[in-house]
Parts: sequence; structure tokens; C-alpha cells
Amino acid sequence: MRKGRAGRRTAAALLAAALAGAGLAAVERARGASGAARADLDAVRRTVAQMESEYALSLTRKPYLVLDLGGRTLRYRLMGMTTRELPLEVLEMEGLLPAPRGVAPDPSAVAAIFTLEEKEGDPRLSPLTPDQIEAGLDDENAADVLPPEPPFAYALAFRQPVSLRIRGASQGAGLGGVLSGIGAWWKDLWGRGAGAVAARPLLSLSLGLEGEAVGELYRALVPGERFLVLAPSGLLLPAAGQEAPRAIRPSRPLPAPPPAPPRPVPGVPFQIPPSVPADAASPAALPPAPGETPGTAPPPAPPAAPTPAPAAPGEEPPAATEEEKPAPAERVPETPAP
Repeated sequence: MRKGRAGRRTAAALLAAALAGAGLAAVERARGASGAARADLDAVRRTVAQMESEYALSLTRKPYLVLDLGGRTLRYRLMGMTTRELPLEVLEMEGLLPAPRGVAPDPSAVAAIFTLEEKEGDPRLSPLTPDQIEAGLDDENAADVLPPEPPFAYALAFRQPVSLRIRGASQGAGLGGVLSGIGAWWKDLWGRGAGAVAARPLLSLSLGLEGEAVGELYRALVPGERFLVLAPSGLLLPAAGQEAPRAIRPSRPLPAPPPAPPRPVPGVPFQIPPSVPADAASPAALPPAPGETPGTAPPPAPPAAPTPAPAAPGEEPPAATEEEKPAPAERVPETPAP
């Protein structure tokens, strides 16, 4: 009996363990399903925020750049079309915030729009002095035809408290990379040569591009150009005064095209002329000849003379009768010379 009771207790314990394992597995599956649903919802929210920002930027009909921090790419965009894509070999981020769970983030914290103010070393920031103008340096024939060589490590200043530094990917290692990083930190701390302590930016980014893309990007950047920064999954951008998509003014609408010429009515390929009155259908009568009474018929023409039949070979033609002989021509009397 004791053996039977012990066997039943062992079976009950095994059954309870199996049920507990099944329950834990169901809980884990539910948690995984809810986590997947939450991740899908977060991805949809980020996609909607990006589409709203890109739609507002495409209405300006001006080029803009999309900095995808999660995808580690920099894209040139124009009216929603990607004209060029550059991979980010080096990416350093500072100032991002963790995304809270179960709370819908603000769209501007997922896709933020920043406006470029100036780029470091821009020749337009140092115009010619009066002495240089008098020396003829502003003459188009004396000026350099080729633009100056672009730098391969420069900083971009935005209208918002955002810092973006771009350099070549090969400059991130060695002593040159360390010195470049120290110089960038010093400029961020003390300002761009102003001599006063500058406010530290709320968002600091450092990008490393490969090859000649650094110089090509420097030449393509224009003050006033907009950047669309996309936060990576699980992180948010700080509130740095980013522009709202609705605040971006679209460009003027294009003029309406001229109206198209009216199409011909299908049917008869030609136009039927109008009917002519009966009195105007007969041709107009010729004016009467001199000595002729209007309204009288002209005298009948004399009958034509019969044509003689041809003579047979070897026979002489018959002599003409008096009627058939031609009338003698009148002789005009000669006037004697004086």
C-alpha cells in the first residue's frame, strides 16, 4: 500500500510540474507576442513620422538630406526621390534619450528637421576686403577658375543647438584622429573662435565617410538646407527646437498650363457648303454686242461648206464649182508717192 501511495504522489508531482511548465511557456509566448506587437507598433509610428516630415520637405521642391542613424546611411533626397546614398563608416552619437515603454513618443523626437546655418571654412564667410577689390581680385578673369580644395574634416552649424562633424573614415585612427577629436571638443566647448563659453549642444553627431565623399558633401551643402535626422530604434532625439513639418512653407504652385485646343467633332470629315438659290444657279448673261438689241436671240450662223470627198489614186480631183471657189480678195489701190 505504501508503494502504491508513493507512486501516486510521484505521478501527481510530475503532472503538476508539467502543468507549471506549460503555463510558463504560455506566459512566455504571450510576452513574446505582446513584445512583437509593441515593436511593430513602434516601427509603424516611426514610419508615419518619417513620411509626414518627408512630405513637408518634398513640397518645397528643394534638395534635403536624410541622416538615418539606425540604418547608418546619409541620403540625398529631392521631392521624395533618393539621388545618392552614402554609407556611414563611422558614427558617434551623444545626447540621445531612451524611449519609454508603453508611451507613444512625440513625432519630432523620432524624425527631427534641422536647418543648416553655415559650414566651417566656407569662402563666403570671409568676403574680399576693399584693398583686395582695388587690387583686382574680384575680376572674373583674374579669379581662380577652380574652387578651393574642400576640407576633409569640418563642422556644420545649425540654427538649432545641434553639432554635426564630418570627417574621412581613415582619419578616425592614429594620432591625427585623436587631435581632430580634441579640436572638435575644444570648439564645441569654447565656441567657434568667439572667445566666450558657448552653450553645449543638446545633440552631437560625428560621421565618417569613405573616399572623396567628404569633399563632395562639403561642396553640395548650402546654407539653409534642411537635414532630416531619424532616431534609431529604442532611442529618441532630444527636444532641440526642431522644426515641425506643418511649419515648413511649401513652394509656390506651378502656373496652370494653357487650355488645350478644342477637338473636332467626330462625324463628316468635311463641311457641306450652303445651298445656292435657283436664280443664282444659272451663269450670268454676257453683255450684248454692239448693234444688238438686248433680249433678242443672235442670228443663226451660216451652214458650213461640205468637204469634198478625197479622190482615188490616179484620178484628178473634181473641179471646184462656182460656189466652192473662194471669193477674190479686194485690191487696195496704191497711193502715189508725193
